[in-house]
Amino acid sequence: MPRLFKFLAVLFVLPLVLTGCKINSINYFPPVPAHLRVVNILETTTPINITADGVNAWTGLPFEAMTGYQSFDNKSTVFTVSLAGASTPLFEQTLNLAGNAYITLVVYGTTIVPSLGVMADATQPPPSGKFQLNIFDGAPVGNGTALGAHPIDIYLTTPGQALDTISPIFTNIQYTSANIFGQYSAGLLRLSMTIAGTKTIIYDSGPLTFQEKTSTDLIIYSRGSGVLVNVLRNDSDGAGQQVIANSLLARLKVVNAAFQTASVNQLLNGIAAVSNLAFAANSAYGIVPSGTNTVTFEATSAPGATIASLANTFGAATDRSIFVTGFAGSTSAVALIDNNSPPAIGYAAVRFVNTSPNSAPLDVFANDAKQVTALGTYAASAYVQLLSGTYTMNFKDSVTGVTVLTLPGIVVAAGQTSSVYVFGATGALSAVATPDTP
Repeated sequence: MPRLFKFLAVLFVLPLVLTGCKINSINYFPPVPAHLRVVNILETTTPINITADGVNAWTGLPFEAMTGYQSFDNKSTVFTVSLAGASTPLFEQTLNLAGNAYITLVVYGTTIVPSLGVMADATQPPPSGKFQLNIFDGAPVGNGTALGAHPIDIYLTTPGQALDTISPIFTNIQYTSANIFGQYSAGLLRLSMTIAGTKTIIYDSGPLTFQEKTSTDLIIYSRGSGVLVNVLRNDSDGAGQQVIANSLLARLKVVNAAFQTASVNQLLNGIAAVSNLAFAANSAYGIVPSGTNTVTFEATSAPGATIASLANTFGAATDRSIFVTGFAGSTSAVALIDNNSPPAIGYAAVRFVNTSPNSAPLDVFANDAKQVTALGTYAASAYVQLLSGTYTMNFKDSVTGVTVLTLPGIVVAAGQTSSVYVFGATGALSAVATPDTP
């Protein structure tokens, strides 16, 4: 090919090439993606899925899970949160994603009132000898009554140091509060939380190591306790840890359903805890160590003689109820997992517990509306949502349909969780309703 023709050919092709390229001028700044990760503290055992503008971003994310960062374009993006397997979403939220931002999305609350929190993660480490905290309060209860009505105080101390004369590092932290930063000296420390304005401890980490030059998202959440909270530590730079910092605390309520035993005493790990608890009565919740504990019952009339004993694992920041029941000489202790999360606005959450050793399976009705089917002996129903008001509870033999027990005038209060216990043997059943939250 002649040289002139080759030159002309190159000139002809060059504009075509340039049309497919972007020429960066001195004033051109290429887009930098935003970086997002997710923490799931929504109070449900069902995993969640999250889409971004209809495209799957995170799927099958279980409770207490923390993801790594993903990159997203700098634009307005609709995030949709659904329960895995559900045909309709829980909720959606639109976020404007700025360039090169690092963000933690926190899915929190309950399936009745779900929410999405946004944490602006620190990407520059603090100086040597220091660590930084970014606080998010996603625990829907603070001392057991209404959704988010009770704020908390936060303390950092040396391990074993009493809180009596110490001021909190953060005060009056409200439910949904986010992006509250503080910088502290690194080392071995104890993280504690109390009901705001009091020294009533609702979280105790025990000794924790906070590493220098690390920024940490400290995410407070609930495991269903009416009072206690738990914590996730999710580093945004530095050490890079993503850990559950389980509380050393749990709660226990005991119920005397031993209808042939009269009053009972209850011991925890061999130490007296509840004395002279009458039949059909319950104790208040008491703070116990999380982990494995042995709960023992004895007749008040015969101290030292065990009538029932149960070794049970108390999950960190959870509530348990244990009832003792059965015929004299054949009594047992049975543990229940309590869920004292707030119900829907205007509703109460109620469960039904059959402590009878020999009753037929029971169908449970509230004002003639069936709530529970075939509740067996030594079993508890799921929690049901009832509009606040006064109810007559009817218990029927699930096979014959015959009413075996009627409990009139039961008041259920909005925002409260309660348990209705059935006591006794077939032909002599009784029941009582007891609130589990104020």
